[in-house]
Amino acid sequence: MSKPLAISQLYRSTPLKHLPFRNTRRLKPMTDFLGQDRARESAEMAVAMPHDGYNLFAIGSNGLGKRTMIRRYLESVARQRPAPSDWIYVNNFKDPRYPQAIELPAGLGATFKQDVHKLWRKLSDRIVSAFESDRYQDRRESLKGELTRVQQDALAQLAAIGEKQGVKLVLRTPGGYGFSPMAENGEVMALEVFNKLAAPAQERIKAAMADMDSRLRKVARKLDQIEERNRDQIDSLNDEVALAVIDPLLDRLLEKHAAHPRLVSYLKSYRTDLLDHLELVLNAGENQDATVSVGQAGEQLPPVRYQVNALVSRDPKQGAPVILEDLPTHYNLLGHVEQVTYMGTVATDFTLIRPGALHRANGGFLMIDAEQVLEHPYAWQSLKRALRAKSLKLSSLEQMLTLTGTVSLEPDAIPLQLKLVLLGDRETFYLLQEFDPELETVFKMRADFESDMPRTPENELVYAHFLADIARREGLPPLDRSGVARLIEESARTADDQELLSLHARGVADLLRESGYWAGQAGAECITADHIRQALSGRERRHDRIRRLYLDDIGKGNQLFSCEGEVIGQVNGLTVVSYGDASFGLPSRISVTAHYGSGEITDIERDVELGGAIHSKGVLILTSYLKARFGAEHPLRFAANIAFEQSYSGVDGDSASLGELCGLLSAIGKLPVTQSLGITGSVNQFGEVQPIGGVNEKIEGFFAACQLKGLTGHQGVIIPVQNIRHLMLREDVLAAIRAGRFRIHAVSRVEEAIELLLGRPAGVMDAEGSYPEGSVFAAVAERFAVWHDAEKDDDEDEDKPAAAVVPVPVAVAASGESRATAVRRRHRGVNKH
Repeated sequence: MSKPLAISQLYRSTPLKHLPFRNTRRLKPMTDFLGQDRARESAEMAVAMPHDGYNLFAIGSNGLGKRTMIRRYLESVARQRPAPSDWIYVNNFKDPRYPQAIELPAGLGATFKQDVHKLWRKLSDRIVSAFESDRYQDRRESLKGELTRVQQDALAQLAAIGEKQGVKLVLRTPGGYGFSPMAENGEVMALEVFNKLAAPAQERIKAAMADMDSRLRKVARKLDQIEERNRDQIDSLNDEVALAVIDPLLDRLLEKHAAHPRLVSYLKSYRTDLLDHLELVLNAGENQDATVSVGQAGEQLPPVRYQVNALVSRDPKQGAPVILEDLPTHYNLLGHVEQVTYMGTVATDFTLIRPGALHRANGGFLMIDAEQVLEHPYAWQSLKRALRAKSLKLSSLEQMLTLTGTVSLEPDAIPLQLKLVLLGDRETFYLLQEFDPELETVFKMRADFESDMPRTPENELVYAHFLADIARREGLPPLDRSGVARLIEESARTADDQELLSLHARGVADLLRESGYWAGQAGAECITADHIRQALSGRERRHDRIRRLYLDDIGKGNQLFSCEGEVIGQVNGLTVVSYGDASFGLPSRISVTAHYGSGEITDIERDVELGGAIHSKGVLILTSYLKARFGAEHPLRFAANIAFEQSYSGVDGDSASLGELCGLLSAIGKLPVTQSLGITGSVNQFGEVQPIGGVNEKIEGFFAACQLKGLTGHQGVIIPVQNIRHLMLREDVLAAIRAGRFRIHAVSRVEEAIELLLGRPAGVMDAEGSYPEGSVFAAVAERFAVWHDAEKDDDEDEDKPAAAVVPVPVAVAASGESRATAVRRRHRGVNKH
């Protein structure tokens, strides 16, 4: 029979000598990949590879600090790189529907935008002043006066010729001249007078009118040409006046940006378009759309066509960008064109082009949560399309879905060059890998984050630096050595392994914040082990409601539980209950009945659809074990029923299979099981005990239930020997074990568990195939023999004629039959009834 485990095996403390410092105040913060050498290697290679598709998929459970570690690394790399280019959009004066994208050195985009806006303010003021000047007005009026004089002279000559022929030039309609008959007094002849004239006179006047109208048309054509030349002269005057203002200002801007041909070309087009639309300058004060409040009230912006949209502008001193997009929708990733409604009309222009995360991260690094991007329609497909094309082309969802939408812009595409980091758990990665064949072409690098790291003295010291980083980052007091040691021990408990440290950074940070609260309440300068204990106790109190309800049911007797005495076919199994973020262990009574049958075990949980596949597998293994050990020579004629009592929800896992097997052997051999021990463990077909999960919670749950009933010193728990290294028990459990009021046993085979639970040797088969008298296996084999002989006797009775049946005298049977025969006969009688 195995001895209880020593106290040193139940909890691994951290010696303070491994922590050569007073507190973490002077420790250098750990900002590297803590325990993630493989992930770091992947990240470094992904960043260094210049080829397409070498983006990074960071895989690991939530809370490991993937985002923080990768962001810090990327920022360190980005600081060493030059800032990428700025991108601006400007108006395409030839076709405004296709705005032009211009690439500029970092920082120049915002500068150029300011330069163009300042240019407009200066131009608008000076051009208006120039056109309001007396000199310009005099020259314009002179040109207009010259045109008027020419027009008047031509008309006067034409009128004189007409009067000689008896017709008068008159203004018939606004802007339209014609000839009418003239009276002797020089006025226009009345129609009644004209009608009284003789026919020859009328014909003569009509012929004169037709001749003069022909002359008038020729003069009008000539005057139109003169007027056109006059307009050209006025336009030339306007251009001359405007250029006198524009060229000096524009030349300075052209000289400033002479190194950038695209800007030079744009500014020249700007000059040409400005001359064609001088009315926009002259009427700017009346154009309400041209004046908005930006920074200072009343700051005048250029008309939309002369503005510059600095889509992405960077600080040249900040290096490459590292962008984390928390809401990766289609528009937030690829950008979009906004629309405005003005007086019931929906409109847009290139100044309403908004950048996406890909624009902001272009030339640097972009980090996205995989689950988030998959939740938003078309975001994943659009992201892959942009990465494959290495181009950012704005497109609306309406266009992608071929739905009717408003006419929008089609801006120039922008080249895309960045490294994308996708953050996700393993389930998300494997689902994508299975259902998206393009994943491997877009994300060729995988950073697989570990959940824990080896607990060595060196790593414990590194972990102390990691804690110092969290405390400093969160503005918490430093930790003294006892606090660091206690957190290291709690990390090992979180990892469920004495030899490992959990790398779940979020959980450690939360515990540190709560410990910092208790340190602040106490006015302490450092966080100590006591403050961490307070935080853990407080967390347990806050999350303990459901566990306490279970324990109250046990205390009131509503949940049947016994930790004293012996019962046939009844075992105290151990289970872990999970509700949301609460997880705790509890005892669960396993009951087993056995009887004559066809050699099958009925799993009641499976039959009522409460048992999971793994649990059902464990029960089937029990059948295989029994048949292999006791049915090698003949079939086993038994049946058994196994149930988790008072279990009304799903049951899964095979950690109860060791307890179920012990209960099954107890029921078959009619041997009582001690109720003072709980048991957990998986078993295989050869009787080897296998490790299970949640061993600390299961032990602590059984301990709490025994406390309610009263500790006697005989209670304890049986666990697989492989789980010894996973033990990091609570202090109250350790205190009870030190006082001899509780114990832990570890077993490697089912025989060891049987001896502890049934209080007798399991038994070893001798050369003749028999087990020692008084052993568990002997009792079980004897019971199987009874059932086998019962089937054989029943078959013989069916084959014999009725007359051949000779009753055996009671005295002879009583005196001559063996104990086993008597047991078999009694069993047959009970079975029949």
